[in-house]
Amino acid sequence: MPQHLFLSGTARAGTSALVNILNQHNHILIGQERYFKKFRQDRISPAHFEKDRFLDIREGDTHAHGGLFVPQRPRRYDNAVYVGDKYPPMFRHLDHVLSEFPKARHIYILRNPLSVAESYEARFRNPDDDWTLDWRAGLAAWNDSVARIAALTQAQLQQFTFVQYEDIYASPQAINALFTRLGLSNLEPETLAPFAEKFAGLNSKLVPRRDDIRAQVAREADWAAYKQLCALMPPPLQNTVEDGR
Repeated sequence: MPQHLFLSGTARAGTSALVNILNQHNHILIGQERYFKKFRQDRISPAHFEKDRFLDIREGDTHAHGGLFVPQRPRRYDNAVYVGDKYPPMFRHLDHVLSEFPKARHIYILRNPLSVAESYEARFRNPDDDWTLDWRAGLAAWNDSVARIAALTQAQLQQFTFVQYEDIYASPQAINALFTRLGLSNLEPETLAPFAEKFAGLNSKLVPRRDDIRAQVAREADWAAYKQLCALMPPPLQNTVEDGR
């Protein structure tokens, strides 16, 4: 049985993009909110990640946009070192998840609160988007997330690999550093370059400036918890190729 791997953070913190990157590796098979409803209902269990069940998406598992978007899924499962799912608001369900999966590995992606709030607001203001949460909801979720993760015990934190949104997509070397921390071989830079290039394009995209939002975020963001989590980020690793896995 592969080891369980879960990805979380907050909405608008790059979890979907990171799933797409992780699934580039032949030894990882991770869903895009594959079990959204099971996590939300605190009904997720190890049985959901056994091969036949994991590959069988049923009504009541997820929403219209959730699932497993990887080709040759049976073969990928057989080759997987890690199998899991991403669920951004997992911080609200950690008691259940940590109890059901005591040996799981977690990746937590941390993005600065201003960008999270602005991303919430941009989607909220987009008339072609059905997003219903404004920047206030984004800041509240971000504060809740960082506070709950920062409050975990040292033993619980040992299960987490922390990733900085602003760093992970910067280059193929930064992405490969994550695979190294997971004990996996590195991928060819050419495979990862499109993800870094896409991030560079998004990073240069202008969003409407709202100084009132920025001031409110500056006043109300839980900077103490943010700094605590930033301190848990590992130092950058050199891009190395490992044999074995």
